[in-house]
Amino acid sequence: MIHPLISAGALRRWGICTLLVLLFSIAAPVSRAGASFFNTYGASARGMALGNAMAAISKGWSSVFYNPAALALSEDIEFSIGVYSASPSINVDYVQGPDLDLPQFPRQPAGLDTITGPAFGLVLPIQRMTPKRLPMPWAIGFGVFLPRQALVTTRVIDQTFPFDVAFQERNASLAFHFGISTRITSAVYLGVGLVSQFVTPANVQLTETADSPVELTARLGTPSLLVGLLIRPIERLRIGVVYRQESKIESRWNAIVQTRIPISIGGAETGFALFRQTTLERRYVSGFVPENASCGAAYRITERWRITGEVSWYRWSSYSGPLGDPLEPVFNNTIVPRLGVVYRVTRKLDVRGGIYYEPTPVTNQATGFFPIGNDRFVPSIGAGYTFDAPWGILAKPVTVDGFFQYHFLMSEDWNRAIPDNPFTLKQDLSSSGSVFNFGVELTFRF
Repeated sequence: MIHPLISAGALRRWGICTLLVLLFSIAAPVSRAGASFFNTYGASARGMALGNAMAAISKGWSSVFYNPAALALSEDIEFSIGVYSASPSINVDYVQGPDLDLPQFPRQPAGLDTITGPAFGLVLPIQRMTPKRLPMPWAIGFGVFLPRQALVTTRVIDQTFPFDVAFQERNASLAFHFGISTRITSAVYLGVGLVSQFVTPANVQLTETADSPVELTARLGTPSLLVGLLIRPIERLRIGVVYRQESKIESRWNAIVQTRIPISIGGAETGFALFRQTTLERRYVSGFVPENASCGAAYRITERWRITGEVSWYRWSSYSGPLGDPLEPVFNNTIVPRLGVVYRVTRKLDVRGGIYYEPTPVTNQATGFFPIGNDRFVPSIGAGYTFDAPWGILAKPVTVDGFFQYHFLMSEDWNRAIPDNPFTLKQDLSSSGSVFNFGVELTFRF
């Protein structure tokens, strides 16, 4: 219910302003990117504080990412806005002989940008929007992260230099999440969702002469499917199962290159020339998120303590690299365990902690594409506080959530059997690093 102090006109103006903000954000300039921020770090301040162990305990808008079946648990219309910032730092140490100096090699992989931006989420319980009570609750949800640097790009990978699969390609593009959910029985909820990565066409002039443009045409990523099941066999226990389809953007670069060939007679140029036209077509894969499945459980130990755990499986063996060429050896499939704990300090205050371990899927590639990666050990903390009808304006509570997450990137060694770089005979290296990730989020209810 809306407080009487809020007029219908004010509510309409609020809705129009929100829509304009979203439209302006989507129209922002393009620079760099890859797959969604959510796939690398998680969604919502609450989810990241709990180590992303959310298949069985998710609620609110972040369910469109963690488990869409939980959307139907929402009783109020909810609008969330958060700001997140993640700063990766990866150190690359090359193996150097006594007579080799490698100043031309960067000590960090290129494009490790600090990713900062707002996230918007919306949950609409259908029963709140219809005059008649529905026999089963239905709800729809939306979620999107808008990186400050850009919405969409395709990064060109130089095969000569090491490329971090997790943090150079998966952090900074826009992906739109949608979900719908209903209750099947009193204890079983089902939800489905779609995820689509956004790209825009691009024309780049790379010319030998003014008449030889190279056009790069990017294509929209095919929407991928998300299916979730939530089971509540007893009041204290929840079980969640989630399946996510593989997601990627396949671009095709169409290049028409004209080369000027001068016509000579007796060794002297005549001023005339022939033009040779070459048509090139190249496929490029970016924003890859492997097919994956998660199974989790959450248990309320006491009225104050709650624990949640989850195991996720990722099918990285289907990854074929940025150019779509088969990798040899193929990437490893991975299993990621996650654990989270919630302690209710008071009726209004929750504190949270979480931890997960994610092994790198990357295998050593002797030639060609030079991927690197690190096993990561990720602890996190956070808290949430709910204000009852704040400021004397809103009739429903407003919740503030915050979190801090730290990624320990464990040292890994990599080598190249056949050197690709003409400047050195050695490309062997070790990589390690860390990531700071933090943010805050507001949730309004109506």
